[in-house]
Amino acid sequence: MQKELNVIIVEDDPYARDFMSMLLRRDWRTRVVGEFSSLSGLELKQALRSPSAHVDVLLLDTEVANDESWPVKVVQMTRMLPRPPLIVFTCTSPEPHILERILDAKGGGYLAKNEILYALATAITAAAKGQFVITPGVLIVAGRLELPRQTLIMDGTLPVANFTPRENDLTRLGLLFNLAQRDIADDLIISTDFVAEVMSQIYEKLGVRDILDGEKELESFFQDEKLLERCRAILEKHAANGGQAGRKAPGMSTLAFHLLTVPETTEFN
Repeated sequence: MQKELNVIIVEDDPYARDFMSMLLRRDWRTRVVGEFSSLSGLELKQALRSPSAHVDVLLLDTEVANDESWPVKVVQMTRMLPRPPLIVFTCTSPEPHILERILDAKGGGYLAKNEILYALATAITAAAKGQFVITPGVLIVAGRLELPRQTLIMDGTLPVANFTPRENDLTRLGLLFNLAQRDIADDLIISTDFVAEVMSQIYEKLGVRDILDGEKELESFFQDEKLLERCRAILEKHAANGGQAGRKAPGMSTLAFHLLTVPETTEFN
């Protein structure tokens, strides 16, 4: 199985930083090894140079510095490291001049945070494979800029299911925060039986039941081979347990999590 990608997050908005960290920690493909609010500081430099915690990806907010040329400077700085990390840039609102500098610096991607949302780990994983990853808003501002041939456009805003407000609450707590049903019940002041009933509805809307029943193939949801390998292993365990109680079977929440977080992906031509 592919090893985790070690990720450092540089983001000055604490809420955005906590949200991105939670998503990346929840996903088995990524591991957060550092979180920082700015590019300055000895701790960040030490983390990047640490041989014991090799950094694969630097997730870098473009709004933490006022110097418009800084994306190039940061890439140049990291290239002086023994094992330079891939840099994926994030933003609140894409800017064409920033995109141009990221392209010049050969960054790994440029993501609008409100467009990638739950699919952040998928975008980072694709960038680590050598693809330049952007969100739809970045494509709009690209204009006549020449994008790399291996450019993927990822949209994490499209709803994967028509959830009710209550289902949205339980989706966030049960699949994103990975809380146990008893903890969810305590948090929302509802019964565990009701939590189990709603979670079952969520699994069905996401397509878990269709996959377990063989009505839909995993390939209709996922293209990444390593992710498919992981999900096939979950289904094999489910079958080995007699194919019963899919909602409670080991790994089912991981499968549901990936179904929830898969983005709409388009190859740029």
